[in-house]
Amino acid sequence: MTEWITTREAAQRLGVKRTTLYTYVSRSLLTRRRSGGESLFDRAEIDALASTRHHPGSPLGVLPMRSVRSNVSEVREGELFLRGVPLADLADEPLDEVVDLVLGPAPAVAVEVPDHLAELPLVRRLPALALWAGSRGDWVEPGAAAGAAKGLLGAAPRALGGAAPAPDQPVVDTIFAAVAGRRGSPREVATLNTALVALLDHGLAASVVAARVAASARASAYDCLVAGYAALSGRLHGAIGPSALAVLRDGPPADPSRPVPGFGHWRHPEGDPRADAILARLALVNGSAPALARLDEIASRTDRRPNVDGALAALVLTCELPETAAEVFFQVGRTVGLAAHVVEESEEDPLRWRATDPTT
Repeated sequence: MTEWITTREAAQRLGVKRTTLYTYVSRSLLTRRRSGGESLFDRAEIDALASTRHHPGSPLGVLPMRSVRSNVSEVREGELFLRGVPLADLADEPLDEVVDLVLGPAPAVAVEVPDHLAELPLVRRLPALALWAGSRGDWVEPGAAAGAAKGLLGAAPRALGGAAPAPDQPVVDTIFAAVAGRRGSPREVATLNTALVALLDHGLAASVVAARVAASARASAYDCLVAGYAALSGRLHGAIGPSALAVLRDGPPADPSRPVPGFGHWRHPEGDPRADAILARLALVNGSAPALARLDEIASRTDRRPNVDGALAALVLTCELPETAAEVFFQVGRTVGLAAHVVEESEEDPLRWRATDPTT
């Protein structure tokens, strides 16, 4: 017997907006019936689509992980929520306040910044700092990852070659200065603050899964973060920034069937709320008009709206930042989400991430 569920529940199960459900119906991917003036959907079809994670436009071969539940973030009807609060309500809040929302009141664990980090490329310094911190003392249980992450955030400006924040100075000020090699204007810093908030977490992305697997094996808090950074360094994840920047400068691929770095996201077919938040702030920065116009032009040509990577590319271009700046910002922001997931995973049964071979 068919079990019918409401539009709201169907959208929540798939993590898409209601209008996207109707698009799936028009493509004969889902069955819909009307009852009492309301649309209902076949729960079995919704669950099948959710379990395969192969929504139209989604990456092929994504493994289903329906048993994993997290309270850190969720995508509901296309919108991103952090600890149940819409990103739209948090985008302009100070980074440290949103960090406390996601990680709780755990005090920061002080981290020493070694001199040898200065010899490393910018994108390697925060992961190297976490590895260094984890090797300098006793084993730190994964449940203490929140304090470890706060310590890494506080030390990030010095690790990136800048100065430590002065008392009561927002860490975002010094992170911008460290990456840019100059002080940022108030509007530039405010845009970076919004970007870092938007980057805190986005569900069970590859970097989060890597960190949670390490936590499941009861690796130390710092090693769990290093595992997350390793996955984040992938060119299809946090390190996609230079590719998105190239699209902004040179245009999209000639082949319309190819992915366009910086544009489109299968979880947000009607627009990435992270990009919307960043671009709304960036529009107030002097000199941003050319980059924003270029985003609009490419979006029109490809019929794909900018995603968070495209928004970061526009920020990098507008503020004349290093090409790898987007990955650095991704590392800084996602440190918080990684730590929150590590703490959450530490409360689950250990070693629960063992996969099975469907052919055996």
